Amino acid sequence: MDSNLKDKIESLRALLDAMEGDVAKSDEGTLAAGGRVRKQLQELKRVAQEARLYCLERDHSRKGK
Repeated sequence: MDSNLKDKIESLRALLDAMEGDVAKSDEGTLAAGGRVRKQLQELKRVAQEARLYCLERDHSRKGK
């Protein structure tokens, strides 16, 4: 993992910001926008998992020192 935790959190924020328009359209009833939101949420989940694993690995490496 080549970035730090701060970078991963910024990626999560960027993903959330990018979803904003599609979320509004989905709330208005646009089915295609709902599909895009689901896809973006899956990406958000993937990046959050990377951040979680990064923290876990970092903490384990610090504990071993």
